[in-house]
Amino acid sequence: MVRLFWLYFLAFLFVLLGLSNCSFAPNELKMAEQLIETAPDSALNILKHVSPNVYKSDANRALYGLLMIQALDKKLLPLKPDSLLDFSIAYYQEHPDNDRLAKCYLYKGRSYKYVLQYEAAMNFYLKAIDALNPNENFLLQARIHSDMGDICVYQRDYELARQKYKSSYRLFKKARRYDSAAYSLIDIGKTYYFINDYKNAQKYFHTLLVSSRDSFIVGVVLHEIGYCYNKSGQVDSALVYYKKSVTYPYIGCNRAVRYYYLANLYFDLNKTDSAFKCAQLACRYQPDIRTERECYRIMTNCEFKKGHMESMSLYMNKYVHLGDSLRKIDAQTKGSYIETMHSTRQEVEKKQSWLWYMGVILLVAVAVFVFAYVVKHRKGIQKLQLSEENGQIQRADIRKEVMLKHRDALLRKIEDRKSLHTEEWKKASPAKRERIDRKMYDELLHLNDIEFFYKEMDTVLNNMVTKLQTRYQLNQKEIEWCCLYLLNVSGQDMMMLLDYSPDALKKMRQRLAKTKFGIASLRELEPFLFAILTE
Repeated sequence: MVRLFWLYFLAFLFVLLGLSNCSFAPNELKMAEQLIETAPDSALNILKHVSPNVYKSDANRALYGLLMIQALDKKLLPLKPDSLLDFSIAYYQEHPDNDRLAKCYLYKGRSYKYVLQYEAAMNFYLKAIDALNPNENFLLQARIHSDMGDICVYQRDYELARQKYKSSYRLFKKARRYDSAAYSLIDIGKTYYFINDYKNAQKYFHTLLVSSRDSFIVGVVLHEIGYCYNKSGQVDSALVYYKKSVTYPYIGCNRAVRYYYLANLYFDLNKTDSAFKCAQLACRYQPDIRTERECYRIMTNCEFKKGHMESMSLYMNKYVHLGDSLRKIDAQTKGSYIETMHSTRQEVEKKQSWLWYMGVILLVAVAVFVFAYVVKHRKGIQKLQLSEENGQIQRADIRKEVMLKHRDALLRKIEDRKSLHTEEWKKASPAKRERIDRKMYDELLHLNDIEFFYKEMDTVLNNMVTKLQTRYQLNQKEIEWCCLYLLNVSGQDMMMLLDYSPDALKKMRQRLAKTKFGIASLRELEPFLFAILTE
């Protein structure tokens, strides 16, 4: 009996110890999590009456941070403070909960999207997708794809945006969120009219207008139909639909957008007073940066027509200031490129992982073989060494492939940026052409910040700058020339960027080849540099 008593007592102690290590969510967190989708106002009110510092458990603090950010986003409020979400991300990375971690990544991405930092946003959206099981949590997947589609639209990548919106539509339907699926259909229609395919766009909008009973959706659809009519030259019909749309309820900056398009149409119809009034109204409804800029353009033109030069100057300054901000936003790396590089990294990691497992298996097999036959079969040792050398060559080839992809991607960015300025460049004077070229290279290569340029070239060109600095006594312009040469920058552009005349550039190349590298002929300079690049 005594022995049985002690057994029960020890079992009871183990149960208590197990329970002490478990963390149960408090009632207020459970209730907030249940209300977050259907009643975000109530969830936010619950969370605001609790401080995360009252929770001793990291699990509860992490859940609080995630729920608070979700509730703020539902109410279209700033996603602050950042420390809440950062703590949640760190916790769920250490204590895996894929759904909650993916939600954290989604809202972290949105926090960057709302401040127009699209590169950072895309990286977090891709992390969120990686964390999720593709056969589960369709609602969360749909929201991620929808956000990625928005960024593709902002960056004028309409084909990829349409793919993302179609994915979000399919996933919203799987999640039985038909109102959100309707907005995805609207977004799909918009990707058509962005490429002037108004016929296909109208199919989506008219279908929704007939089938939807949601006044928010109807308001958006009326505006989009008006836009298609306007672009098709049917301005009377466009005016009717624009006027109807502003009477419907709205979300976020939608009313500002509707008033802006109405103002723009009034201005085209030479109704200056109505255009100015609608543009002012648009600015009162929290417009996004692009809409606000266009409203100032309309107000500037209206004041010019009226001869109000002082107020015209005021609106013009605001228009120019916002234009400068937009140029910085548009200079960000495209989401499609980020997604491609993300996929490439995953493929490389899979290849390296496969090679590592194969190497382990091979080493174990060889170890067994050597243990039994080391005396009689020295050829086995030679095979092992040969296999290891082949593995190193394969890994080097993979690194070389990744480096070349980075380099080719940068070359494509340079060519894409040149093509964007082709028309402007053709019409410009020689001095302005040089300014355009310099600005383009400064934005892409940052030659004006030599430390940044060196780091970028080390990343893109397989540590080329570090190799040149450690092996040869080269000055700054000689290192810059080597990097620009490997990037296939034209001789004319090199002279402009390095401030060299043709003769000076030729002499520098001769000095570099013979004195610094010890090469007899300029013909050997190219293979010499490429040998350093690929080693």
